[in-house]
Amino acid sequence: MPTTLGELSEAANRNLREVVSSTFMPDDAREQSVVVRLLAELVRHLQTTLDGAGERPRRANPGPATHLATAQSALRRAAGRLPALDDEIAALHHHTPLARAVQAAAAVQDLIASHRGRDGVPVTPYALAFTERPARAYLVHCSADLAWGAARVAQALGEAVTSEAVAVQLYVARGSLDHASVFGRAADGQKNRAIEAFPLVPPLDPRPALPTDAAGSISAHLADDCERLSRVAFEALHSRGEPGLSGSDVQQLARWRAMSDLLSGRLLLHAAAYADQHTAEALRESAGRLRTAAQAWQQTAARWHRVVDLSDPRVHPKLPLPSYDLARSGRFTRMPKTPPHPALLTAHAHSTRIGQLLYGMAWNPETPGRPVQRDAREVLADAGGMAGLTQTLYRVAATGWQLAAAMPATIRHVESTLVTDGIDHRPSEAVHRFYPLPSHQAGRLTERYEHVMEAEQAAAVSILRTAPDTGMDTARARLDATAHRQIRSGQPWLPVDMAAEQQPGTTQPSARAARARSTTVAKTSRRPATEGASPSHLREVPGQQQPQRSRSRRP
Repeated sequence: MPTTLGELSEAANRNLREVVSSTFMPDDAREQSVVVRLLAELVRHLQTTLDGAGERPRRANPGPATHLATAQSALRRAAGRLPALDDEIAALHHHTPLARAVQAAAAVQDLIASHRGRDGVPVTPYALAFTERPARAYLVHCSADLAWGAARVAQALGEAVTSEAVAVQLYVARGSLDHASVFGRAADGQKNRAIEAFPLVPPLDPRPALPTDAAGSISAHLADDCERLSRVAFEALHSRGEPGLSGSDVQQLARWRAMSDLLSGRLLLHAAAYADQHTAEALRESAGRLRTAAQAWQQTAARWHRVVDLSDPRVHPKLPLPSYDLARSGRFTRMPKTPPHPALLTAHAHSTRIGQLLYGMAWNPETPGRPVQRDAREVLADAGGMAGLTQTLYRVAATGWQLAAAMPATIRHVESTLVTDGIDHRPSEAVHRFYPLPSHQAGRLTERYEHVMEAEQAAAVSILRTAPDTGMDTARARLDATAHRQIRSGQPWLPVDMAAEQQPGTTQPSARAARARSTTVAKTSRRPATEGASPSHLREVPGQQQPQRSRSRRP
């Protein structure tokens, strides 16, 4: 599974505990210098994490960030009284537990930053989580745990150094880190434990499903695919992202999602054969829900029949060959070939991986017929057991919900470039075979996605209900619940707890200020990518008040 915030925090704590449990501290001053500098780097990462959580050093009523700043200054002074950094000695400490703890603490910042673009604008709904107090409290609590471990390391090193001046600075650092730990743990009761599942978002560049991949890595790749598609859905929902989805992308994406849900249901049916009667019944119900979601996606794709996007006419009805006179006169041009959106390639790889898990690594969507399914015990072993399989398939349904929520906004964005040659609503003044799609026909394209959302949500809920029997982790589902409420509301992001923090002397945010803080930005154009196949053979269907001028009384 992909790295999460909880896993990184646990890795840093585990490595720090390993350092503390070791009774050996270096006697050489050069090695002591490396340890001090690693501690200073660890504290710096904790400071950056707290800064992102809104915790900054302050003189009045000091908090954990203030004590971390004091510890950082003491560690720097201690490093200045030790020998300069020796590259050869430092290389020996690259893979020590303390160095690994520093790397994990740095990775926390990279993980959080992966949910925002270069300009700091959120690219996933999960990026907005840290604007809420419970999520920020979780970061503060994790930093407090690491500060406690760093204090123990500073204490042990202070007993090993021979320089009294260095020992004094390490003593000051240890005391400050202990204070930071105590103040940080005070936020334990307010933290949101669902933030443990906060994921890493990989780049949008699709990773193809290869027959040479290891079967045990399919679940991890499927999870990465879901994160990529979730990002595409959020950016499409807010009419941003480069490139944007076209009408051809939307139509083919619906077909690939239908295949993903259909194969996911077959996986659950296959696994149910090796489960007890109660669990098997729940798995079969979830499989039926996934089949319903697949049919809803397929029916949505069918509504695009005879609809063409002029900006990307990859998917179009069969056109007649040009006449001899038309071709000879030079008035005939071939249909342009526009590359598909990266999300379409990701959806293709996503469906292929689910099929590989069920049928073997040699399977692909173009494989004729239905191959023999793999042994269910092998499938479960490669998927991480029943808990891992259900958790992976839950993510498939949850991602489908997000995509379905974003498609109406995408269709409205490309509506002006949609044409059709349908005879039923052809206007009398039309002189060409294709004419602009009527507004009520564009509405028929969007209305079906409401049924897709309901079907995907029902499938996700049904899979979650198997958690007591399958042992799947539901932390990600709790994180998704908050994100999905944000997507469904469609409002500019202003958490209730932040609005409540406004002082009585400040004004409420105006509509203009709310729009300025909204995640919606300008629309962007398409960017080339490589093309993938289409599953056409699918059979189963708060602003502050302006300061006022002081009015002084004249004597």
